[in-house]
Amino acid sequence: MVQELLLIPGPTNLSVRVLNALNQPQVSHMSPEFYEYFGECLQLIKYVFRTQKGHPYLLTGSGSLGMEAAIVSLIEPKDKVLILNTGDFGYRFAIICEAHEANVQIENFEFGKHANVDRVKEILSKDNFKAVFMTHVETSATVMNPIRELTKLAKRYGALSIVDSICGVGGEELNFDSEGYDVVITCSQKCLAAPPGLTILCLSDRALEVMQNRKVPIRSYYANLLRWKKVMDDPTYYLATPAVNLVLALREALLEIKEEGIERRWARHKLIGEAFRAGLESMKVEFIAEENYRADTVTGFYTRDEKAPEIQAMLRKRFRIHIAKGLYENKNKILRIGHFGNLWSKDIAATLSALEITLKAFGRDIKLGEANKVAQPYLEKLSTIEPQNVV
Repeated sequence: MVQELLLIPGPTNLSVRVLNALNQPQVSHMSPEFYEYFGECLQLIKYVFRTQKGHPYLLTGSGSLGMEAAIVSLIEPKDKVLILNTGDFGYRFAIICEAHEANVQIENFEFGKHANVDRVKEILSKDNFKAVFMTHVETSATVMNPIRELTKLAKRYGALSIVDSICGVGGEELNFDSEGYDVVITCSQKCLAAPPGLTILCLSDRALEVMQNRKVPIRSYYANLLRWKKVMDDPTYYLATPAVNLVLALREALLEIKEEGIERRWARHKLIGEAFRAGLESMKVEFIAEENYRADTVTGFYTRDEKAPEIQAMLRKRFRIHIAKGLYENKNKILRIGHFGNLWSKDIAATLSALEITLKAFGRDIKLGEANKVAQPYLEKLSTIEPQNVV
């Protein structure tokens, strides 16, 4: 299999340390060694989420499992919930809530626009909601929502704040305790730079109390976060077999994050985002996300004449760089670059050059070399804070 530079919104490039962790002999999920590694992962998760008070969860499954586990565990039939829909993954919250018989109100925002705080305040002031569901980085639209302000609003009006930060945690700044979230969901294969297959959550005391005081029992075995709490408190408690080797790989990825330092990692991703946006702006592309709400972990832009698949294919064939198309009705219209995890200044410079050559081949009026020229100030700063021990 040909090695590519993965610049899709997950999965991302893996370090040698993480790959080596996957290449170990099979370990029993009931061995003392595994219990120790699992417990270490939970403590490292608390570090990444910036929490002392939160309750970390580590489950085998995709990020969608984390979303569904939060919903089925916290939301009872007929509970009224507000979904802030800024794209396909915001809407996924609505689909799952409806499947579990919640009373769902969806507030739709224009594609590429953020969830407007004033509009949300007006809605919350007129009705009572059990929870507000929001997306930190809406990967389909490459928008970063103002989750701190939205969470404060939810708390003011007595609603739980439930945040999909699947493309945020580990790349975008998030302080679980000081910013007051009730549930934050992420997964292994994005900014944490581990293989796909693990979902990670952090719950507040308040969220835990809501689960414990339900009127209707949780209608799930595997997605029941009350059951899983026993495992998180004591990894020797058996509920289901975890993906052992994925946990070992995640442990290495989390250790790399701690060695880098979470604040330094946020700063690195910010510079990566700024470099890509500067370079793309020089190519005169039309960004999907509105200005001031563009994520530092994924950037998207519109193509002309619905040429996204052809542009993507040329980048892969000629340069071994894999970026993503849009989703569903946007699959031919937009391209998305996932820039998180193990990504360095040299990778950004190479990608900007490859994009210039490719877009020029598709008729764009591009001056070759200009993208790296305008991105250079960010790349120079980035080179000074990149960890030197991750390959």
